[in-house]
Amino acid sequence: MPQGQPMQEIPNKISYLPVSLFGACMGLSAMNTAWHTMANFSLLYSTNSQHNLTYIPQSSFIIQPSLADALSLIFALLSIVAFVALSSAYILKLFTSFQSCKQEFLSPITRPFFATICITLLLLPFALQRLEFPEIISLIMWIIGAVSMLIFSVHITQFWICHKFELSDVTPAWIIPVVGLLDLPLALPLFSQFYRIPDVGFLISLFCLAVGFTFTIVLCTLIFARIVFFSKLPDKLMPTLVIFLAPFGAGVGAYMVFISMQALTLGEDSLGFLAMDSTPYILFFIGLFLFFTLLPQIIQIKRCCPFKISWWAISFPLAAMCIASIKINTEILEFPNSFALSASTLLNIEMIFSFFSISLLILVTLIFIWLIVRTLVGIFKGELQNL
Repeated sequence: MPQGQPMQEIPNKISYLPVSLFGACMGLSAMNTAWHTMANFSLLYSTNSQHNLTYIPQSSFIIQPSLADALSLIFALLSIVAFVALSSAYILKLFTSFQSCKQEFLSPITRPFFATICITLLLLPFALQRLEFPEIISLIMWIIGAVSMLIFSVHITQFWICHKFELSDVTPAWIIPVVGLLDLPLALPLFSQFYRIPDVGFLISLFCLAVGFTFTIVLCTLIFARIVFFSKLPDKLMPTLVIFLAPFGAGVGAYMVFISMQALTLGEDSLGFLAMDSTPYILFFIGLFLFFTLLPQIIQIKRCCPFKISWWAISFPLAAMCIASIKINTEILEFPNSFALSASTLLNIEMIFSFFSISLLILVTLIFIWLIVRTLVGIFKGELQNL
């Protein structure tokens, strides 16, 4: 065998690397945030319990803050390592298999997945902050992600308007590029600059919410019509159904950022301002309804669809629902007086939310562990082409 042949095999293997695998970086970044949010919630719960507040159950479903913090750190490291590795591999693919990249970009089915790169840049600041990187690095990464997300959203919308498509071309992945704008304001609270100029953060959040939820209605209706009236999704795309959850899970966080920026602009207490608004609960319960609607499909995915890279499509939406659930639970814990309910009713609601949040977070973490292990096994076995 010629000595150069093993080196020639590397570009051939890289050529099969799908851009959709950047969805793994999105999911890992979101899981870092989910466990960090859980650590903060557990710490808040412990603090409130020490003050013997009547609405705080003395025995509830709580994860130790130190454990949650450690898991957050692990997922932060994994998200950065995965992004560096995938970026390096895809750049190599761009130079060695340009036609393969071009084919991905021209396809109406795979083109939306290029937005996962932009969204990853918007979410990685959470991991960088967790690992105590300088704020300027996170801010630069976020700015690059925000600008590229806006440009790609405009581009993909023009692409849809200016070209004719078959209904079979419409998949849940179409939600990613434009509705991905809901992920743009999530990291704003990490940057001190936006506390000094909250008007800018307010306008950014308002724009992203307006565009994101408008296209959520349009695209969800279009995709639902395709599935109900035209044809079911191919087996390999069945995991992408879970993307339906993403706008509502991420929407809770985006709306909370919007309210906090609005409150800063008006000089109000942001958390107290948020406690009077029921919109996050509405978004969360819509996502929760869709979660239980799609749960049978999630359970049957392994039966109808052998493991594919498209399975990573379930990672970010599930992690986003975890974050939304914990944020809602935190609000119930912090502002019990904003609910016109008796102490016993509030106690039951808090316990139910605690149980659901922790159960969902543990379940999604186990799913992530399986996805990571199965993907690595497939890559090391040279199965990337089949996956």
